[in-house]
Amino acid sequence: MKKILSILFFAGMPALTWAQLTVQNQQTAIDLVNTLVASSGTAGITISNPVLTCDTLSNGLFSGTSNLGISNGIVLGTGAVATDTSLGLFGIDGGYLDFSSYMANTAGDADLNTLVTSPTYDACVLEFDLQPAGNYIEFEYVFGSEEYPDYNCTSFNDIFAFFVSGSGITGLHNMAIIPGTTIPVSINSINDGSNGNCSSYQNLYVSNTGAITTVDGFTTPLIATHPVTPGQTYHLKLAVSDVSDGIFNTFVFLKANSLKSGTTGPSAVSSIDSENPLQVYPSVVDDQLQIQNNSQEPVQLSLLDINGKQVFKQKLAAYPVHQTIPMSALTQGMYFVQMRQLQSGRVSSSRIFKQ
Repeated sequence: MKKILSILFFAGMPALTWAQLTVQNQQTAIDLVNTLVASSGTAGITISNPVLTCDTLSNGLFSGTSNLGISNGIVLGTGAVATDTSLGLFGIDGGYLDFSSYMANTAGDADLNTLVTSPTYDACVLEFDLQPAGNYIEFEYVFGSEEYPDYNCTSFNDIFAFFVSGSGITGLHNMAIIPGTTIPVSINSINDGSNGNCSSYQNLYVSNTGAITTVDGFTTPLIATHPVTPGQTYHLKLAVSDVSDGIFNTFVFLKANSLKSGTTGPSAVSSIDSENPLQVYPSVVDDQLQIQNNSQEPVQLSLLDINGKQVFKQKLAAYPVHQTIPMSALTQGMYFVQMRQLQSGRVSSSRIFKQ
């Protein structure tokens, strides 16, 4: 195993400084929530009563260049998120051969306990109330763990969930599911297919063989979304914990400014982020994808599958023109919408899922 080898060969050596991530740990609940909520007029989200139940070293803000697919945001973990060699701690900003194994020795979480058969430990929980202006809420995230890939398809599966509750929702609903399914995102549901081949979604897994971040594997960026009633109060609980033991650490990375609310009509999408010339709705698609050009110049629009193959191409006139792309004939999975402005050459892109 990589981690055992790293301990044998690198014990006593200085930490490898490969990472290009900057991490600020020991944040407050309000700092984390303010970073997560979309900054463009808060994009229809009103936040109240934020509470953080987490070891002080196990939460933080991150930014910088990495292979995570998210350049900045908040991170919640079951262990230290920032590297401190004076304490022998490796966080998400370590190198691939470093081992993140800080044990916070804190309690698990009762709601996460209902999702697993073994006890939870070292829970990190951020929760708050929100009032959406539109009929959906969504945000973008990546799930990563040191338990990849050695503990694929085993009971040593650290757990996380995004629980939403409130008007029209019975009990707690977990938003952290594979798009188009009811399957929770976990080490067993998304992995590289080794150690038992328990995953049918290997295309959503990234094996971290580079030197940018510590965790051995992580998902591609995913979108959590849920329908809501405008103006009603909902409770959102973001939680992650160790399962069975507290040794191998697990992290959830949430993209900055990605928690937003809006309506399904394409005319209303432009109000979510008027600075972005590419407006796409919905993030999780059934039959039709709505795209609007908010720039003052014509654009070349392309839809690419996960392998980079172009499956749709269309020129759009300058604002305010939008395009409907039929999606029913496409297979389930992740797609990239790319828009190139024909005069300035500026390129904007967005990630969507076909269910």
